[in-house]
Amino acid sequence: MSQESDVSGWAEATGRTVAEATQVGLELIGLQTPEGAEVEVLEEPQRGLLGLGGRSAKVRVRLKRDKAAALAKTVRDILSVLDIPGAEVTARRDDDGYIRIDVNGPNLGILIGRRGETLDALQYLLNLSSVRHTGFSERVILDVGGYRERRRVVLERLAGRIAETVRRNREEAVLEPMTPHERKVIHMALAAEEGVRSESRGEDPFRRVVVSPSDKSQDEGE
Repeated sequence: MSQESDVSGWAEATGRTVAEATQVGLELIGLQTPEGAEVEVLEEPQRGLLGLGGRSAKVRVRLKRDKAAALAKTVRDILSVLDIPGAEVTARRDDDGYIRIDVNGPNLGILIGRRGETLDALQYLLNLSSVRHTGFSERVILDVGGYRERRRVVLERLAGRIAETVRRNREEAVLEPMTPHERKVIHMALAAEEGVRSESRGEDPFRRVVVSPSDKSQDEGE
């Protein structure tokens, strides 16, 4: 068995089995059980021909990092690459278990893009990054300068106006293409409106919400 550590906090260890190598690594970082650790298997053990030679199991282990803090650092790294100084990045886990990351500061429009398209793309990348940081996918919500809340209010008001028009004219209304998040806001707002129903039609990025008259409000979702 062997072990070594590096400046990133990872400790590498070998053993006859993965379990044995993992235990060596845990002891190196001061743990007895793996609950508080990240464990990556680098090499599976292999038996040699006729019991000769072979290869030991190799793992690397480190103390679990705070997931929200790790993703917030990813955002700061993105800001550094884009040369956007002066932005404040905060991260927290909300009551629904989502990791929410907020970016505030001057000159952040580049992070939002046209109707939030850049913001949605960055959020998608963070959700992918959550797998690398946590070992499994987590729901990450990214907001810049309170854009998502302001946009939600605008969309809810739009939904109310569209519902009123559809009820009055008894004709369906087709909205402009929207992102999945924006369509969801519209659907949820219309679910509370009497006499209309909503559905999404088309393929992204041209998928639209269609609002039709109905005797009973129903949200057909995405």
